[in-house]
Amino acid sequence: MNIKVSLFDSTTEDLCIVIDQLRATTTITLALDNFNEVIPVNDIDKALSLKDENTLLAGELDLKTIDGFDLTNSPHQIQQNTADTLVLLTTNGTRVLENVKKKSEDTRVLVGSMINAHSVAKKALEMANDEIEIIMAGRRTNFNIEDALAAGIITQELINLAEKMKLDVHPDESAQAASILSEDHKRSQQLIYDSWGGCKLRKLGLEEDVKLCMKINHSENVGIYEDAKIRLSK
Repeated sequence: MNIKVSLFDSTTEDLCIVIDQLRATTTITLALDNFNEVIPVNDIDKALSLKDENTLLAGELDLKTIDGFDLTNSPHQIQQNTADTLVLLTTNGTRVLENVKKKSEDTRVLVGSMINAHSVAKKALEMANDEIEIIMAGRRTNFNIEDALAAGIITQELINLAEKMKLDVHPDESAQAASILSEDHKRSQQLIYDSWGGCKLRKLGLEEDVKLCMKINHSENVGIYEDAKIRLSK
C-alpha cells in the first residue's frame, strides 16, 4: 500500500484523505454527530439556494462571517446545532474537496483530521486498493504547519494499523517527513496552538475552536464524500 502526502492537488484515482485541520475537516467530522449530511460548496449563491427549513448554512471566507448564513465554520458552534443537512463553505477545505472530484469522480474521498486520525486511517486501509493519498488543503494552496502535522499523525496511524493487519506500506518522502514532524503529539498540539492560523483564531476569540482542533482521536466519525454530499461511512 503506497502512502503519499500532497498539497491541494490530487494525483490518485484510488483513495484520498482530505485535511483542513483549522477548521473545515474538524468541523465536518464533528458535524456528523448532529447532521445527517454535509454539503460542501464554494459559491455563496449556491449555498443560499440550498437553504430550507431542514438545512443550516455555515461558513466563512478569510475568517469573516457570511451574510445570510446561520453559522460560521466553528466546530464548537456547530456541535451546539442540529438539522438534517449542513451546507458548508470555507476558504480552503471545501475547495480541495471540489478539486479532487473534478480531477476524478472515481476517487474515493474521506474527510480526515487529527480528531479522527485513527478511525479515518482504519477506514482508508479497508477501502483502498493500493494507494492512499493524504491531501493537505493548506492556506490558499500554500503550505501550513497544522495540515502537515495532521497528515503526519494520520500517516503514523496508517503505518501502525497496517503492521497489525500484516499489510506492507510504502510512505513516500512527504509522508515520512510529516510523520517525523508529528512524532511528539504534545509538541504537535502546541505547534497548532502557536501556528499562524491558531493565533489568528485566538485573536478573534475562538480559542475553544483551536483547542477542539488540537484533540487527537476524539471522534470515531469518518465522513465519505460521494454524490456531492458527505455522510458517515458505513
